[in-house]
Amino acid sequence: MSTSVESLIEQDVKETSISVFKLVDKAHSVVVSPAPSQLQQVISVSEVPGEAGSYKVGFLSSETSKLFGAYAAGASFDSNKETIRCPVTLTNKTEHYVGIWVKPTNEQFTRTAMILEPHSSLVVSVTMKAHESPQDTVKIEALMIVLQSKHDLVELESSIGGKLTMDSGFMAHTKKLQADVYWATLPAIICEPARCPQIMSGSTENMTLITSIDVHPIKTWIATTHKGGTVYIWDYQKQKRVSKLQVTKVPSILAGLIHKYSQYIEEKSAPHWLCSVKFITQEKWLAVGDGDGYIYVYAYADTKLYEVKKFRAYHGKSVDSLAVHPSEPYLLSSSAFDGRIKHWDWSRTWEKIQEFDVTTSGVLKDGVRSLKFNPRDANTFACVTYANRAMVGNIKSSSLTATMKGPFNADYFFAPSHQHLMVTLSSPHDCACVKCTSPNSEIRDLETRKIVHTLGVNGRKTRRVACHPRLPIFATMLDDGTVCLWHASTYRLEKMVHIPDTDSSSHDMVFVTDTNDITRVIVTFESMIAIMEVNMPMER
Repeated sequence: MSTSVESLIEQDVKETSISVFKLVDKAHSVVVSPAPSQLQQVISVSEVPGEAGSYKVGFLSSETSKLFGAYAAGASFDSNKETIRCPVTLTNKTEHYVGIWVKPTNEQFTRTAMILEPHSSLVVSVTMKAHESPQDTVKIEALMIVLQSKHDLVELESSIGGKLTMDSGFMAHTKKLQADVYWATLPAIICEPARCPQIMSGSTENMTLITSIDVHPIKTWIATTHKGGTVYIWDYQKQKRVSKLQVTKVPSILAGLIHKYSQYIEEKSAPHWLCSVKFITQEKWLAVGDGDGYIYVYAYADTKLYEVKKFRAYHGKSVDSLAVHPSEPYLLSSSAFDGRIKHWDWSRTWEKIQEFDVTTSGVLKDGVRSLKFNPRDANTFACVTYANRAMVGNIKSSSLTATMKGPFNADYFFAPSHQHLMVTLSSPHDCACVKCTSPNSEIRDLETRKIVHTLGVNGRKTRRVACHPRLPIFATMLDDGTVCLWHASTYRLEKMVHIPDTDSSSHDMVFVTDTNDITRVIVTFESMIAIMEVNMPMER
């Protein structure tokens, strides 16, 4: 290694804990009730005086009960607030439309229903008065009316009048529309703050903005890259910094101004920025991509970093995504400003062995947002482009095999049925920025390219999605800084955790399970890292 490279390496390992990570006590969390209530079909409503509102019900068959679901979550208790909000998940696995009403049992149903689309799950927040004791349990009523079309729901609402009253007249209207009525009482427990999962957050006050993150699959390490040309390795278990490396030199003030004004002519990353990072665990290497098109490869031995290779992947265009094959000596690279995914073989002295073209005619910006190998089929990979397309390819082929229009964010979805699925976020409008939002998360079948199920939170939009590679769980990040944890088999919301003091929208989100089988979700923001233990009993 040359002296000039050595001068760029700063090994600044400290035995004491770095204050970059701290425990956040303000995290607001809700957890789903351990025993969800069984939906019942309402057959009739009693008209006996004094018994108005009592229902004659029948239990659903085992097959029907799998098609519809209603689950309430327990909210964290805040004594300073007069109300609490309890999320309720409603699930529809049929081709029908479902009108849904939810309320505390001591209140009236409102007239306006929400629509549960075919094959979808929706989380609705129910507002209740706060109770004096955090041990209190409140009950929520959920009403689901299965209809043939949206028009039938409009007709039903019109017939209700000012409010929904469960009486014989209401049942007559539903019978006329050939609708089935399902009802459940859901217990909601107000959780004590101590039951909320712990969140460690790291404020990067002394560092430039975070651009990318990767998690070591064996060691408890996180690697982050920054706009200032620095890469850091952190130990998230010991909560301290392992290593720091200044990869590129920060330009002069004049050079910085020139780049700033050049953005008005052509948008691109600054040459000294670091844009991507990936652990290559087979070789104990760390690969880093910069804003000028170079890939740097460093060997790590304990806490020391040594340069192994530096080569140009793109000319004057940033290396924004890297993907490492789990068993072969392959690295994929992509750029936000170039429509070519490049395939490198480090066993052949980093020879480029093929390219994949993702360009689409008539699109101004057709670079790649993200790139990832399939954890279940290592020879296939997926990318998401700035033209809002998810594309799937195979390293044994020179062309991309499947294209899905719409997504701006995607990840491979763990399905116990061994289907090839993907979770995607799609914007209703063309979105080429980093702050896109989606009204729903979509689970897509990669073979048919069709949407299998959608999931959403009423009143909120989704910015980011991440899937665990081996467990049936995935996470979505909402536009208010809330992380939602979902079960991949039931499409049920398991937890909601709000990350406080988020200064911006999330940049990335990833799952990691350490050698002790502790699963965590790691979320990066512009100047903060949040780490949350999942603490959910999930079967592999």
